Amino acid sequence: MNQLTELLGRLRAGDAEARNALFAAAYADLHRLARSRLRDGGRNTVLDTTGLVHESFLRFMSGGALRAEDRRAFFAYASQVMRSVIVNSARERIAQRRGGD
Repeated sequence: MNQLTELLGRLRAGDAEARNALFAAAYADLHRLARSRLRDGGRNTVLDTTGLVHESFLRFMSGGALRAEDRRAFFAYASQVMRSVIVNSARERIAQRRGGD
């Protein structure tokens, strides 16, 4: 079992420290994923790679229980969260250009 899978198991078991440890262990891979996500569709956002990783982590923290069973499921979920962050950021930026709130 790799480190991320172990941390995901601890997180599901209610270990409060596991979420921060998971973020630290996955940070480099999350950074690469964020770079890829921004390259593929993040042109209308002011987020940079690090900002996207950190904003996504905040969503992880506020999103309730993380149900990913393994590394693959975790990064699939992370990719969906990053896409959501990019879309929301782009919508906000476009609304500001149009004079909206």
